[in-house]
Amino acid sequence: QLMPMDLFERVQAKLKRHNPRVTPPRVVNGPILLTGLAVCATCGAGMTRTGTTKPHRTYNYYSCSGCHQQGKTTCSGRHVPMEKLDELILQNVKERLLVPERISALLEALIRRRNDRRDEVAGRQQALKDQLAGTKDKLARLYRAIEEGVVDLDDELKARVEALKTERDVAKASLDRIATTGSTATELTPARIAAFTELMKEKLDNGDVQARKSYLRALISCIEIGDQRIRIIGEKDALADVITGRTAPDGEVRGFVRKWCARTDSNRRPTGSKPATLSN
Repeated sequence: QLMPMDLFERVQAKLKRHNPRVTPPRVVNGPILLTGLAVCATCGAGMTRTGTTKPHRTYNYYSCSGCHQQGKTTCSGRHVPMEKLDELILQNVKERLLVPERISALLEALIRRRNDRRDEVAGRQQALKDQLAGTKDKLARLYRAIEEGVVDLDDELKARVEALKTERDVAKASLDRIATTGSTATELTPARIAAFTELMKEKLDNGDVQARKSYLRALISCIEIGDQRIRIIGEKDALADVITGRTAPDGEVRGFVRKWCARTDSNRRPTGSKPATLSN
């Protein structure tokens, strides 16, 4: 039995992401919640764990690896208490992103585009059905004419029959692909969005570190850490795919265009601009 194409593509993507040459194992399996996501807003280097030990207590921080490894000539650097940053990110993701109304607003244009695309696909499907029916009819009339001796099956007629058969097969294969794709499509309904937000909140509240990392990476591509502002960056298409079940939380480290900015939040941008974030 052949593996469905969407499942095959997800498996291949996961294998590629977890390849040590692409994503370091420490990013996927490490115990630090924001490893691979948090970066320095000044130089773009990853924020790595550092710490100090005092009597009876250890203090852990996220620190700019550019500054830590190459010195202040590379970046002036910053150090943020690890527990404080983890809690801040989880709280803002739950309160500012995982809200059905916010997600619906973020995905409104995307949902509209997908609906338009669905209409285009339906039109293409009907055109293919008409083409297939017409081709079958032409073949039937040619076969009938040959059987009844109305025409002779010469080389020119043979070529015509083969051309029609190819046209028929191509149309049928295209219809099959559309049917397969349509059968796996899931709509972004209000009920599905609401269920998704509740599930994600529960996982972020009660999951272990590995589970939280996986679910955060399903939503977020990057977290820029600045002195006065933190930007949580994600991709609308990725968010929609997780909601509809086309992708699953699996430790992915994304690197997408920044597109999460609602026009009414603190990061106001001119209409038509592409960068988008959640900010603090």
